Amino acid sequence: MEKLELTRRRFLQAIGFGALSLTLPAPKPVEARFGAIGPDTPLGRVLLHKLMVFDEPNLASPTHGFYIYDDIIRLPKIFYTKSVNGKQLGWYQMGDNAFIQAGWVQPVYNRPNAIVDEIPEKGRLGEITVGKTPVYYADGARNYMRTFYYENTFWVIGKHIDPNGVPYYELWDDLGSGSWFVRASAVRMVSPEELTPLSPDVAPDAKRVELNLNHQRLRAFEYDRLVFETIVATGKIDGSTPVGRWSTSRKRPCRRMINEPNNPNEYDLPGVPWVTYITPEGVAFHGAYWHSNWGIPSSNGCINMRPMDAKWLYRWSLPTVPFDKYYETSLQATRVDVVAIP
Repeated sequence: MEKLELTRRRFLQAIGFGALSLTLPAPKPVEARFGAIGPDTPLGRVLLHKLMVFDEPNLASPTHGFYIYDDIIRLPKIFYTKSVNGKQLGWYQMGDNAFIQAGWVQPVYNRPNAIVDEIPEKGRLGEITVGKTPVYYADGARNYMRTFYYENTFWVIGKHIDPNGVPYYELWDDLGSGSWFVRASAVRMVSPEELTPLSPDVAPDAKRVELNLNHQRLRAFEYDRLVFETIVATGKIDGSTPVGRWSTSRKRPCRRMINEPNNPNEYDLPGVPWVTYITPEGVAFHGAYWHSNWGIPSSNGCINMRPMDAKWLYRWSLPTVPFDKYYETSLQATRVDVVAIP
């Protein structure tokens, strides 16, 4: 493996910003430049192989260029329009007469981390905090089939130093039999404090979640008082997110999710964050990093959420997952009512 010098160019390569200084991949005719990159600079990752650039914020408008999958772009403020069927559509204006759909951009930040020297024997939870990061094999060779992304969560089971002194974290493949390796600076270790339960003094039977499929909206109640509300994305096929009364009887902080047998929608999604199951078959609330189509049914049945919202629900609902555990199941759970009310 080549020796990696600590240079600005190498640093940008390691965190996924490419090798051309601060210039992003330049879809024609749109050009975007970072300027100063800080931890709070709003960035976005393109989620389509061709994300078209529209002349106007209208899906019927002419197009004149595109971004490509995994481009990292600097994001302006989002704004919204109504589609012909009355749905709310988010847009970013990238320049004069240059608009892209926000539903196919993942908001990200560039926040590299200090490296933790010791990993507990049981492992601990880590979160990717850069837009995208390369994945490696144990021998330091690049795994070109994998890239991990902002807000992915993984169970970290070890730290490794390659022959050139470059530190990596070993991430458990929780559905396979192996491991993945990423540069340690791309991973933030989740602290015990940020996983403490929310509203622990509220009686278990006083907590309730209502998911309205027609409105694509989740609401959480304590003693029938609304304490949290957010927009989500449920199953595209009728019945894939089942109506009924369910409960959050099992949870895990991360999961590699692969399509079920005979499912025509093939997917393999490592690092899905904040998974709260509600059915025995595996329908769950969880964070999504592969689309931002909030308010539009977009999943295979699970309830896709912004990762920060999924994390809130994970902490608030029962059972509580201990900090040092990867999976928890319990009869003490939070009630979930899935309804379809106009």
